[in-house]
Amino acid sequence: MIWNGHIDVEGYGWRSVAVNLSLRIPGDSRGLWVALLAAAGLLAALLAAGVFAPSGVEADPCDENTPEDEQHQDFHNTPCVESGHDDPHVVLFEVDGGRDRELEFRVYPPASTGFLDVGDKIEIILLDFDLANTNFSTVSNDEMGGTTGHPYGRIVIADSGDFAAVSVQSATVSGQSLILTLPDNLTGIADGPGEHLIITIEQGTGILTPETPRGFDEVEEGYPVTITFVDASGGMAPVESEDRNIIVVNNPISSTVPGATVRMELHTYANMEIGSNEEILLDFSGPSDDASFGMPTTITPSRIKIRSEDTFDPADVLVLGGRVTLTVPDDKIVTAGEFTISISQLASIRNPFAAGTRVIRISTFVPHYEPDEIIAVIRRTTTVSPLEGPRGSQFRLQGRGHAPGTVTVFEGDDETIHPGETLASVKTSRGSFSVDLEARGNPGEAKYKVWTRDSNGAIDSVVFDIRSSISLEPATVSIGATLKVTISDWEDEHQEVAGVRIGGVIAYTATPVEYQNCFEYPQAYYADSNGIVSFDVAVPQGVPTGEQTVAVFGHEALEHYYANGQEDDGPIPDKPACVDLDSGTSRGSATGNNVIARLRDGANALVERTVEIGTQPVTISPSTAVRAQRVTITGSDFDQSHGNDIRAISINGLPVAEDPAQFEVSHNGDISATVTVPMEARTGENEVRVVGTDGRLATGTLMVPEPAIELESPQGQRGTSVTATGSGFAANGVVRVSYGNGGEFVGLGQTDSRGNFELSFPVPLTAAIGRTNKVAAVMEVRAEDGSLTLLTAEADHSPPAGTIETSPDPVSSGEALTVRGENFPPFAQVRPIEIAGRAVALVPSVSTSRDGSFEARIRVPLVELGLQPLRVEVSGVVVTHVVEIGLPPLSGPPARVFAELVGAGVLQRVWYLDRPTQEWFFYDPDPSYSEFSNLTEVKRSEVYYIQLSAPHRFQGEVLVAGWNPVLSK
Repeated sequence: MIWNGHIDVEGYGWRSVAVNLSLRIPGDSRGLWVALLAAAGLLAALLAAGVFAPSGVEADPCDENTPEDEQHQDFHNTPCVESGHDDPHVVLFEVDGGRDRELEFRVYPPASTGFLDVGDKIEIILLDFDLANTNFSTVSNDEMGGTTGHPYGRIVIADSGDFAAVSVQSATVSGQSLILTLPDNLTGIADGPGEHLIITIEQGTGILTPETPRGFDEVEEGYPVTITFVDASGGMAPVESEDRNIIVVNNPISSTVPGATVRMELHTYANMEIGSNEEILLDFSGPSDDASFGMPTTITPSRIKIRSEDTFDPADVLVLGGRVTLTVPDDKIVTAGEFTISISQLASIRNPFAAGTRVIRISTFVPHYEPDEIIAVIRRTTTVSPLEGPRGSQFRLQGRGHAPGTVTVFEGDDETIHPGETLASVKTSRGSFSVDLEARGNPGEAKYKVWTRDSNGAIDSVVFDIRSSISLEPATVSIGATLKVTISDWEDEHQEVAGVRIGGVIAYTATPVEYQNCFEYPQAYYADSNGIVSFDVAVPQGVPTGEQTVAVFGHEALEHYYANGQEDDGPIPDKPACVDLDSGTSRGSATGNNVIARLRDGANALVERTVEIGTQPVTISPSTAVRAQRVTITGSDFDQSHGNDIRAISINGLPVAEDPAQFEVSHNGDISATVTVPMEARTGENEVRVVGTDGRLATGTLMVPEPAIELESPQGQRGTSVTATGSGFAANGVVRVSYGNGGEFVGLGQTDSRGNFELSFPVPLTAAIGRTNKVAAVMEVRAEDGSLTLLTAEADHSPPAGTIETSPDPVSSGEALTVRGENFPPFAQVRPIEIAGRAVALVPSVSTSRDGSFEARIRVPLVELGLQPLRVEVSGVVVTHVVEIGLPPLSGPPARVFAELVGAGVLQRVWYLDRPTQEWFFYDPDPSYSEFSNLTEVKRSEVYYIQLSAPHRFQGEVLVAGWNPVLSK
């Protein structure tokens, strides 16, 4: 039988402690009493030995009697003398004591420079840890090599921001100290607001956690760990941080978080040998669903290891609810005595959702022996996310392991809920809750404490760190104007504002009193009792426009001190005669010393915010102008007290040719300047900048148009005149105009003072007819540096294509066809006209007129009926047309009606009988019979007798050789 007892010890001046005793008790009652007496004796021995010592026995570096220079700050950078130092900053190692595991420490580095340079050291004193078996001493981290978890080395340093993990240069063990030497690539580490270092020591280095659990109960102190930052050069005194809340949990489960999936190490006892095929029962069930371990439906045997004299997997694993039965394999036994059951996290056993102590029972089915009971601790957790932010920001409060019912969330200085302190009431689900809150608290307080009380009355507290926040007025400010900066929750009421950068450029503030001989403003800026500091800065020259960051620095960001022209690497003088925050020379000294202080590169800003850098407006007239054109710039609100001129004027970043000193600022701050638009100005919008001698920046926009040309008529025949009008070219220059894709020069245009020109020219005789020809205008402009740029514009011109008309339509073979053409080359001969590929000579020859037109009459050759192509070519210009070839006419003179047969040479004679008169009429195509042919008119619906010398198709019918009676249709 295993007996587990929980003994609470209380007394005057003593801390409340919890003692877990695990004793093996024989099955009979006499053994039980013996065990109880042994437990009592053990407790007495512990008390006598002082294991549970009264509070205050060990010297506390933060005791009132400890000199302040020997006191420390905790890992969260809170000194002993400040409120919040005693707030718990728990580092929890949720494993059995005495184990080699990954250790991670989060600590704020010193605010002063000189502690994170190459070769500097970080000493970690692990007073109660076992460092005797570490597998490195003076071996460099690179030689130790990395593993899957930390490929860069066994000990790595990162930060809570975006700095990637890097390995330390070397690690040395000296007694209980682990001394880390820093590498040379830590530039930018922990340089953001609120960022801290993360030091990770990989599992496998041999550092063992303390054997005895400590710090788990709220009233019991954890193990102390001290981290000291050492400046290798010796110029800075070491800075020590300490936390006494390093907790080691002696637990059979790998995590105390409710609902977490865990790995288990169950150390138990077999009263007698457990043989092959015998069973071991593990009971994870609890008094309720929330208090029971969450079990999967099945567990693969390889996820469980039984370690006795031999290590093996169970032959079978049976899961029934909260009970798991393990079967010992055929060839394996568990010997009598102690043995261990290890269950992998991959078995997916989940912690109960309810916090508290939970019993895991192990039965070996030995008669008369009670199950072994192993106690697991599930810890109630309450967390905030994110951990810090400005006052008024949102954060999420989450809890696990709380009692069923309602959790009350409240604020205040103590555990009592006073009127107005309740923030929310949230119902738990399986012991968990989540609620979004707003970071509030009193002005000037750096921490906002929130309390929770569940339905069982259990109380927790968490702290949200208040980060300084900044407001700027106005939201948009121009260069040279005043920006009002107000910071809430300034880090230290006694810390003065030492410098401001806007867009990376230093901006001067009112400076500390001891620097008043060097600066215009003698007043120092400190926070008031509410943690608010407010001051004005002038936006300096060189700050880019647009959204820029305003960064505020404290006095610790100053560096680079010089005295009498010599660099002084010593400590910062308490009261230097002259300090300049800029990187230039000092402003002079009242005492003769020349001491310069600068904001160091990479200094951490204490607070940042963005502001929109705008400009004063100026007016440009005209607002649209071309290169080399004169424009007038007018503006107002310039400061005439710094001088009577303008420092600089630029267009598109290019200074104007005129000396800006000639442009005066009037007594009321108005300016007026006439300048020439530079040749380098770009097409489109160009920023115009005017900078006054006071640094005031004013801007406007000048629109430079794109060069363009337009043609009076986009169409015209060769030789006709066309007018081109251009705009957007440089003023008072020459434009070369060309025609056609070959770039035939047609003339030069002269631009006026606004970049316009007009040029008339004849369409070249080489212009492509019926196609698009490019008319191009090109101007060469030369910049101040001698470089050449071409301003170009194009327009399309199309000489009209030739056209053909014919009549009559349709026309039959043998008939006369009139062909008329237009838009052909002038004074050119018309080649033979083709119909259906058959050329018809023009007799006499035909030529085009001045305007490119012609008219010709041709006899239609014998071609097939239907649509047939007609082709006309004039001086290389070819135009096609379609004519319809129809049937010969059905009535009319015989020569026309029978023209097709005559043309084919097959018609011999046609006879016709006029029935009313019974008189015969005939037609003979032979000219020798023309005076005898008396058939003068062919009528419709009459019968004609046609004699052919050969077969031929006529009016849709095939006529044979000889006589053919044909009805005229």
